[in-house]
Amino acid sequence: MKNKLKDFFNYSSSERKGSIALIVLLALASSGYWLIDVFKSSSKVEYVNLSEEIKSLTKIDNSLHQEVKEIQYFEFNPNEINEESWMLLGFSEKQTQSIIKYREKGGFFYKKEDLKRLYVVDDSLYILLEPYIVLEVKSKPKSNYSADKCYFVKLTEDTIPVYDGFSELEKVVCNKKNGIYSYYIGGFASVESAKEGQVQAAPLGFNTTEVKLLSCDFGFVINKSKTDNTYKKNEFGKGNITSLKSELNNFKVKINAADTTGFKSLKGIGSYYSNKIVKYRSALGGFTSVEQLKEVYGILPEVIDQNVNRLILDSVNIVKININTCETADLKKHPYISWNIANSIVQIRKSREAYKTIEEIKKSDLVNDEIYRKIALYLKTE
Repeated sequence: MKNKLKDFFNYSSSERKGSIALIVLLALASSGYWLIDVFKSSSKVEYVNLSEEIKSLTKIDNSLHQEVKEIQYFEFNPNEINEESWMLLGFSEKQTQSIIKYREKGGFFYKKEDLKRLYVVDDSLYILLEPYIVLEVKSKPKSNYSADKCYFVKLTEDTIPVYDGFSELEKVVCNKKNGIYSYYIGGFASVESAKEGQVQAAPLGFNTTEVKLLSCDFGFVINKSKTDNTYKKNEFGKGNITSLKSELNNFKVKINAADTTGFKSLKGIGSYYSNKIVKYRSALGGFTSVEQLKEVYGILPEVIDQNVNRLILDSVNIVKININTCETADLKKHPYISWNIANSIVQIRKSREAYKTIEEIKKSDLVNDEIYRKIALYLKTE
């Protein structure tokens, strides 16, 4: 039994060499797997370190920018500080420009909370700035008609002097420059008051007004305030208020030749309605009566009636439409002619023969005597 066990554990020389070679191969295979893993790991570590280094450099660069834009808090008056000071408070160049433009257009800070009117100042930023805001009474605009600046609402301008049309407004001021007469209401102590003046002027036809900051003794007052008994009259060119009345009474508006400036001289007609009159006249092909001004959308008939003495129906070559060559689309462009009427007139011509007289359009059942009287002057047969 012993011999058998001994024989089992005995190896020949060749068997021992083979076992050793096998063990060596297994060791090499095992260590090679781990070496590959180590190489990969070291390469990855090098990549990660490079990435981290780039990130650190970026942080350093950002920190440098942050140091340049470091916010400084100090007492300031928002009505007076310059662009550099706003930027020191943390505002960007674009935001600073926006604030400066707001002030240049008449924006004024009366109390600390007014700073929140700026869209670039939210509640959180206001909380940070509020302890440093200093407002002084002396920074506010002076009262009306002082030697300082006031706010005026520009109503209209013209190349001729205008006196009528301002009776329902207070403190109307006129200024003449380079042959142009400009009319304002004011001066107001604040932009808010000026905007209220704009609202009051709109129903009277002054719809394209604008607010301007001017000297409080600007211009010549032609309509004195009912409540202000002290105002300064400046010299108005070579004339005075009496000459203004005289010039205006002799001035007539030719409704076919006048441009928007001429119509703006009428009482109750501002830039908005003067433009509408000219456009309507063009669409018609010319006015054939003063009454047609009442057809302009938005203008009250009373406005035309109160100006009737200054309106003249001047001669003009009415632009006429040839009913023998036009198409429905051409004819219906006229304000007096609907698509149905235009189509009827054109179809009658196409189904029969060319019109010899304008009166022949009455062959259409849609053209009654009233419509015929309105459109006949705007039509021709050749």
